[in-house]
Amino acid sequence: MKATTAMQPERASAWVPAAIVGAVVVIAVGLAAWLFLDAGLRHATPPLEQASRTGAAAVGQAVAGQFSHALNLGIPFDKLPGVDPYLKRIADNSPQVDGLAIIDSAGKTLFTTGGDIAGESFPISGNGVQATLMVEMESPLIDQAVLQVRVALAIAALLAGAVTGGLVACFVAFHLRPAQGRLLDDMERVAKGDFSAHFVGEDRGPLFSASRALSRNIERVKAARRGMVEAVATIRAIDFDGSLGRRVDAILKPIDSRYAFADAGEDRDGFAEVASRSGVWRVALMLGLYAAAFPYVANFAIDRESDVVPLPWLPVLPLLAELAAVFAGTMLGRTRAGSSGALLALAGFLLAAALGATYWCRTYDVFVMLRACAGLAGGFIAAALLLHRHIDLPPRSLATPLIFSALFAAPLASGLYAEAIGRRSGFLVLGIAMLVATPFLAAGSGEAGKPLGPSRTSPAPADLLLGLATIPAAAMVLVGLPAGIGFDNYLVGTGAAAVLAIAALAAPALSPLACGTALLLAAVALFDPLSNMVVSTVIACAALGFAAGGAIRAFCGAASRPWLALGFAAAAGLVIAGTTAQSGVPFAAVIVALALAVAAGHFLGRRPAETAPA
Repeated sequence: MKATTAMQPERASAWVPAAIVGAVVVIAVGLAAWLFLDAGLRHATPPLEQASRTGAAAVGQAVAGQFSHALNLGIPFDKLPGVDPYLKRIADNSPQVDGLAIIDSAGKTLFTTGGDIAGESFPISGNGVQATLMVEMESPLIDQAVLQVRVALAIAALLAGAVTGGLVACFVAFHLRPAQGRLLDDMERVAKGDFSAHFVGEDRGPLFSASRALSRNIERVKAARRGMVEAVATIRAIDFDGSLGRRVDAILKPIDSRYAFADAGEDRDGFAEVASRSGVWRVALMLGLYAAAFPYVANFAIDRESDVVPLPWLPVLPLLAELAAVFAGTMLGRTRAGSSGALLALAGFLLAAALGATYWCRTYDVFVMLRACAGLAGGFIAAALLLHRHIDLPPRSLATPLIFSALFAAPLASGLYAEAIGRRSGFLVLGIAMLVATPFLAAGSGEAGKPLGPSRTSPAPADLLLGLATIPAAAMVLVGLPAGIGFDNYLVGTGAAAVLAIAALAAPALSPLACGTALLLAAVALFDPLSNMVVSTVIACAALGFAAGGAIRAFCGAASRPWLALGFAAAAGLVIAGTTAQSGVPFAAVIVALALAVAAGHFLGRRPAETAPA
């Protein structure tokens, strides 16, 4: 317990170099993207401006000619019907024209599409009447498209920095810090006379140099001890009356009590530590590839349609089927089958096939079946890696890389891909990536690691209420965001999910009352009808992520089966999402109810302690 507590500040300090490296990567990638975009705009703007100017001039000449013809026929401006709607229709149907206005010879505006129009002028004359048609040229580029490109590049820069920072943080927290701590512990053991340390250092760098130098010195001590043991054996062989043996024992006794040496085959904890670190990377990689499809599932299901399933339940049923399959796969992976490398590889190939085959899916029923297959394989792989590989980490420490991979890096990467290329091909790319990663996931079979939770058999009622905080977060990430603001704009949906993930990573372990307060803040943000929908959703996701992250950290330390409880919370969130969408009940009302339930559980849980006798 002491060692675990001592490691927490070191793992917390791992975010300092990660933040620095991530910021450098963000600046470098963002600056490079801005320079490339600026260079492209400079190269493309002149021909686009010329094309826009030519098109606007053609429109101006044609419109001015129409009015000149009307004047020549003896129809004055005040007798022409519907001039303003006519100009407005011309401006709307001409991509090169932003606005039109007719000004008489005295400078008075007779007709306009709105606002002050400034631009090229075209004369209108006929039957002694002089006027001018003003044509304001539209921007040579579609401003909204350019803005979307800028936002995509900014998100790509942030994603690159966040992924780089996360990799640095994981390397420092799970690789460098443990190696440093192990080296320091071994040096302290050597200083106390314990030469049984077994050094498993890096293959390069200062730690390797220090470990190698210390190992060489220890080998010299061990060689001297072996020489002394051989000399003692020789003395005992020629000691017929035992007098020499007694003298040697008097010399060796304080040495044996002062120094310790390892026997052959002892002290292989270093190899277990290396296997534990590789197991964490495997689980994070697998969950990242699996969760990268989540931003696509809801709207892909809606596009498949169904004559049987109501529209509000279209994005929910595939996820419920997938979650049930995940549960079945997890139960199977917990058995001895999870320790088989061949079955693990088979599950990886099944997951890759289910993801890739979605590219050719055209019907709703087949899509539900494919998601169920993906859930079955994903649950099996996750359980096999968590329970049948060397992952000797407490749930709180393990949750950090998994949340980062599944809720931050994977959705952002898949959202960027879908925005740039497309959603259907995203499933195919994920299937190919999973196929390539399967041999890496199946490698490294070993004995089961430590249990992922305390030995308590049942969680307390307050812990169950604390798990309610994850229900709205699951519904938002899996249904609300992809089927709502992220249906046509993947950047917005995945960006909101990334905000939720960041808040979950930053949240400390929270009490039920604190989780309930965060849920109320999320409900207030969703209830507000005056603010922008995207802004309200992002604020709500931040509050939900804070509540869910705090609940997960507290829940992992309190309940014996946190992952199973979180799965039930996700299922409840899916059912609530479909029910509220079909009944028309605001989802924020459900969040308020859950917040009140969590707060009530907090106060009810405190009552026995307060009324207990002193």
